[in-house]
Amino acid sequence: MHPAHDALLRLATNPQDACALVAVYDVSGNQLKASAVRWFGRDAELRSRAVLSILVAIGRQAGTYDPQSMNASEWLSRVADVEARRLREALDASLNQGPDDGTSE
Repeated sequence: MHPAHDALLRLATNPQDACALVAVYDVSGNQLKASAVRWFGRDAELRSRAVLSILVAIGRQAGTYDPQSMNASEWLSRVADVEARRLREALDASLNQGPDDGTSE
């Protein structure tokens, strides 16, 4: 069993269990960072912020973890990639809008 399994089950019961979230990070931090690197490259500040957002998403979505359908590592990887992609798309959308030139109603 993956070491994050118990922590995810604790988070599913109590999404505000900070100790469980720390346990997830302790055993899966490199995996979460790898997702951030895939989506944000070499920008250390963006990667760091992405990892924090991924942890929030893990806590928020822990109730959807089903150990019968996938192992903890796979679930964490999926949540991390979905959240990192969402952040990347939001960042790209905001960059494509450009600065507000004051002409909008």
